[in-house]
Amino acid sequence: MPVVSVSLTEKNLEVIDRLQEIFGLKGRSEAVRACLRSAEDEIREREGMTGDVEGVLIVVHDSHDSRGLDNIRHLHMDLIGTQIHSHLRNDKCLEVFIVRGESRRIRDMINLFRGSEDLEYVKFVQS
Repeated sequence: MPVVSVSLTEKNLEVIDRLQEIFGLKGRSEAVRACLRSAEDEIREREGMTGDVEGVLIVVHDSHDSRGLDNIRHLHMDLIGTQIHSHLRNDKCLEVFIVRGESRRIRDMINLFRGSEDLEYVKFVQS
């Protein structure tokens, strides 16, 4: 198996160590491979979206900075049927979007959300 080197933040390393502990993995390499398998599953799901799709998009962000979210949301208003906003603890906000539209545009919107540094969590569940 090839060996690679990556640079991680302290927070990334803490997450890997927690994954290792929670899932009973033997080492950090196993934790990284588990994360990659999960990401691979998500990629496969996203690539499998064709035609018109609908689903739920879940986003968590800092309550003091929603500019990234606002910009992306305004670009895709025609895809959003419903939006629910809720204040969470620790100065976080939860956004739930019910979306419907052409798969390419839904994928583009998800990618923009995922690429935004302002957002802490993004998950799409296709119906």
